[in-house]
Amino acid sequence: MAETFAPLPWEDLRRMEGDLPWPALETFAEAVVGNPDLTQELFAEYNRAWQAVDVPTYLDLYVPAIFALAAPRLGDEQRCQIGDFLVDKLIEAGEEDAEITEDTLLAACGSMGPVILPKVLDTLEATLDASGGSSRCWNLTALAAKTEDAAVRHRTTQACVRLLEQIERGAVEEFLGISAAWTLALLKCAEAVPLLQRLSKNCSWLNGGADYQEAMEFLQGHPDRTAYKEAWERPVKEWLEPSWRTARKWFASRDSEGSDEEDEEREETASRKRECELTDRFTASLLATDLPQNLREDAPCIAHTLLEYAHVHEGAAPEEFTQQTLRAVLLDMFPRKISAEREYFEKVPPVVETFLRWLASERILPDGESLAQTVRSWSDEIVATAMDPENWGPAKNVTMQALRAGVDTTDQDAMRKYLYEQTQKALEERAYESAYETPVSPPIPIVEHSPKVGRNDPCPCGSGRKYKKCCGAPTKGQAARVE
Repeated sequence: MAETFAPLPWEDLRRMEGDLPWPALETFAEAVVGNPDLTQELFAEYNRAWQAVDVPTYLDLYVPAIFALAAPRLGDEQRCQIGDFLVDKLIEAGEEDAEITEDTLLAACGSMGPVILPKVLDTLEATLDASGGSSRCWNLTALAAKTEDAAVRHRTTQACVRLLEQIERGAVEEFLGISAAWTLALLKCAEAVPLLQRLSKNCSWLNGGADYQEAMEFLQGHPDRTAYKEAWERPVKEWLEPSWRTARKWFASRDSEGSDEEDEEREETASRKRECELTDRFTASLLATDLPQNLREDAPCIAHTLLEYAHVHEGAAPEEFTQQTLRAVLLDMFPRKISAEREYFEKVPPVVETFLRWLASERILPDGESLAQTVRSWSDEIVATAMDPENWGPAKNVTMQALRAGVDTTDQDAMRKYLYEQTQKALEERAYESAYETPVSPPIPIVEHSPKVGRNDPCPCGSGRKYKKCCGAPTKGQAARVE
């Protein structure tokens, strides 16, 4: 290739070792401003990197990041030119399931601003009837809220409404309309409220129903609802570095002996074994046996769940526990996922406090004593948070309603019967509402029984983690139900 811009640090972009080359990216971003030749050369570099499937490279991440860094200094014409290229590559990456590249391209596209919306809308409208369009491209419709161009805003509104109407008819997957719903909310399209209300009732809670409800409430000015912050609204460093680290880890695992899947399985097995061993040792310790009887009976479950959630959701081993780790587990994960009444959660602070003191006594967690005192100070907050339905996940929401209806939630047949009855009740309410056009309170969200989730599929709870590292992780038997 003829290096027209010899002074530019091309080798830094092609280098695989070392840290992320921020100085080189900034240099290219400054050089690309007003320089169509360099823009075309970066397009060509991206295409070569994309086509070289077996050659490790970060150029598919660096080139979009360079354009995003340059965006505030680009004119509309150059933004349109770059935006056209990035949107095409975003669709291409989506078709190949190249998630890391797709995330980077989406952020770079958004950095170009509303000027790229005609290209985005052309792309979506061309495929809307067939498949609903590119799911990630729908995120970009949120840019319409930042333009004063009435024609573009109107066209965006029409496209979003059309997609949601197709979802209501069952022609398009429910989750594909989430971004469109939020775009209508950001555009303050009050006419969309009835449509969002119907979707929030009729779509499954996990596949979009909850999101449609939140978008509708935001549109109506609900004080507790805030719009999702898109990647391009954050500094480039914040969204590029995680993608780069993930890509680096993937390249390393690809080059190492054994498959990534085997490494993960070995890591999980070792972690589960250690969690069980620590739980058993704690249960047999003097600190645990000195607990009152009502605490001793649930201490193994509470200690094991603490270890498990800290590892799965926070990536923290016992010796790495911090206030931040414990707060995330005890005031987020426990309330969201553990289905139990107040009595159980009142046991959590004293048991965790004792467990942390035991970890300190075993020299596993040097800061265990001070962390135990911190957990004690959170006692009331832990109980209050766990008992507030606003903090419950969808699965816990249903389980708690079943528990309070007297259903044995450990009996699968009983739970299936309960869910069937609730579904029938919801259908009857909808039929009544349709017949008499009388507003009816939204039905209880029902978690539908879907086909078995694969271990490497995204977890249905919405955590963003793989199923096997979230709700699919094995747990010990316990009195409280852990979702």
